[in-house]
Amino acid sequence: MSVFRALPLALCLSSPATAQEAFTWYYDALYPIDPNSAQLNLVATQAGFGPDTPEGRLPGGLIWARCLPFVDGGNVSLRFDAFPVAALAEDEYAFQLNDGAGTVLTLQGPLIPRGLNEPTGGLEVLVDHDGPEMAMLSSAPILTYGIVGFTDFQLPFDLSANQSYVSDFAQDCGDLTETLNAYPPAPETPVAQVLTPELGPDISGHAWTRLTLVDEFDPANTIVSMSYAVPESDDVLIAGECVLGQGDPFVLLQIAADVAGLQNGDPVDLRVQIPDGRSAVLQSNVIGIGVEFGIGGVEYIADISDPAWLVIAGDRTVRFDRPETGAGVTIDGNGPNTIGPFLADCAEAMQLTPESGGRPSTPIDPQPGFLACDNFGRVASRDTGTAQVVNFINSTDAFRALTWIDPAGTVVDITALNPGQASAFTTDPGHVWMATDGPGNCMEMMQVPAGTTDYRMTVISQ
Repeated sequence: MSVFRALPLALCLSSPATAQEAFTWYYDALYPIDPNSAQLNLVATQAGFGPDTPEGRLPGGLIWARCLPFVDGGNVSLRFDAFPVAALAEDEYAFQLNDGAGTVLTLQGPLIPRGLNEPTGGLEVLVDHDGPEMAMLSSAPILTYGIVGFTDFQLPFDLSANQSYVSDFAQDCGDLTETLNAYPPAPETPVAQVLTPELGPDISGHAWTRLTLVDEFDPANTIVSMSYAVPESDDVLIAGECVLGQGDPFVLLQIAADVAGLQNGDPVDLRVQIPDGRSAVLQSNVIGIGVEFGIGGVEYIADISDPAWLVIAGDRTVRFDRPETGAGVTIDGNGPNTIGPFLADCAEAMQLTPESGGRPSTPIDPQPGFLACDNFGRVASRDTGTAQVVNFINSTDAFRALTWIDPAGTVVDITALNPGQASAFTTDPGHVWMATDGPGNCMEMMQVPAGTTDYRMTVISQ
């Protein structure tokens, strides 16, 4: 959300203002979902100008304060409009603040040219949110400041208008710093890699499919399976079967792999990788040596909640190989929207009925980022370090509640959208969102890819 205190006023100060000219404080605080992306800006700007500053742009001003919670040496950057003609960018100067009541602060910092869309250029210093500099700005109604040795910059300014915003900014910056210091550090951003599919629907005809056959008389005989194969053939590279019994259901996953020189039952590791750098190692056993039909490769026993599913179903492009040899294959296809529903049916297999397939329909041509609701509980947000703004559009004919799935898997209510309405939010390509109907039933989930600016909610109930 954005919090605006005072009207945005447009002004560009290219030279010192006249003595004791009045300024008003303007405070703009942007708090997106990820606190790492919060932006707190405070500007002393000229009073009396109309609110014609373009939306999202700070007004020009005399003093500019930014909250920088992760910078060593202080958490507030202060920039004062003061740039002698004879000076060069990055030159260091002594600088003084005088509150007129006997307190004089001497600072040292470089001169920074005004950048594009920045409120001002001038001398810049790093201070603490609770230091004497911010205290003076929040309490001195008349402030004299300037670069030592340049008398034309030793001028008094009236900063009394909206002066309470200075204290608000300082307090908020301190709170944000404490929050981020206590916030678990984001995992190291995986190094993206290029995985070129060798097998897939458009290459070799291999595609993901799943099957659920409910036995209403004996639920233990219900069949829940999936495969990655060429349809109507024996060319099967991956087969998953839900195993039901007295305990919790689990998955018997068979994957074709190069196991030359090994014997049935031998332990072997199979590595799974996806383009964003995430990987998992499946501690498997060799199968299929000496048999005429079926998969020759490895067999892996996986719980429904096995974290390896987040990699196997984490991208359309997936590579399977043996770490010690590097031999393997890269596949492509709609695994993310096949494996999630398969796991959901497996988890609920003993409670399924022939009429229980009333889940929201998958779009005929899913847009990038679409996730089936059966992924709920198995996916959560993660930070990639790339901020992006996405406009979520309700293109259905019914109400939709937009929620965010935080890194712990908790559902966070964000906004409500009636048909045709839209709302934009700062997010991350690793973040997971969910749209629900009025009663709170999941209609669709989404993990919007980098570079996507609009996402249209289109799924309706069957």
